[in-house]
Amino acid sequence: MDENAWPPSGALAPDTEAGSGVNTDDYGETLSFLRYFDTMFLVDDSAQMAPYWNDVRALLERITPIAAKYDPDGIDILFLNHRPKSLLSSMSFRRSGYRNIGAFGEHDSADTKDTSTVNGIFNRVKPGGKCNLGARLSKALNWYCGKLKAEEEGAALNLIVITAGHFDDDIKEPLVNVAKLLDRMEVPEHQVGVQLFQIGQPSPEVVQTFKYLDDELHKEAQTRDIVDTTTWTGEPGSLSTDDLLKVVLGAVVKKLDERSTSLNLNTSAPARRFDGGRDL
Repeated sequence: MDENAWPPSGALAPDTEAGSGVNTDDYGETLSFLRYFDTMFLVDDSAQMAPYWNDVRALLERITPIAAKYDPDGIDILFLNHRPKSLLSSMSFRRSGYRNIGAFGEHDSADTKDTSTVNGIFNRVKPGGKCNLGARLSKALNWYCGKLKAEEEGAALNLIVITAGHFDDDIKEPLVNVAKLLDRMEVPEHQVGVQLFQIGQPSPEVVQTFKYLDDELHKEAQTRDIVDTTTWTGEPGSLSTDDLLKVVLGAVVKKLDERSTSLNLNTSAPARRFDGGRDL
């Protein structure tokens, strides 16, 4: 995207109050904040993800209904390498994935029933190839900002990336570019949030990279902070309430961003279940 599309202005002071009206001790109230966001999952389907593929499927099956509950159009699931067979080159970025997962009634995600659920989608997708996350992030964020500029998009973007963290291209540049763009547009701090959810046992290099992206990148670039990172270091099991909130809202609610970035999931930990009860 052309960075000169907006006249430059000084970097905005960090909005430390983003999401400050949300009571993070109230599970239902916190998740209801998702009403104001367009939630999109971007899944790393590179070869490095093969050992964790069933875990990713299980995580999305747990998280997706929660996120979709507060978005009547459901959520979108996109992959780094896989594209739906029906995709045409003229179609928008959003249609390069599976849309409206978990939507109510008429909002089916695709022409066939087996791609309207996480399990059906994952039956079609097999991990392989490189992890060019930077390129895919650039397309996703530029597409969204283009919609925002044209006033064709009103909801804020909550982009949740699930990855092993072994990147084959640069993810720093697209994150910095969109942060600078959002600063110049003077939109709210929570307009775009990118949650990098690292799955699997990370190497020291991956740990260092994620810490840098979370804590240092925005300071170095002198931009707003749009990135939050979380690491799954435990065994497959149920997400606790706090863990779930961290994954789905950590990049857009600052109170959650301040919590621990490492999740240690275990099957013995009690998991609270939220069954709603309030209208959209």
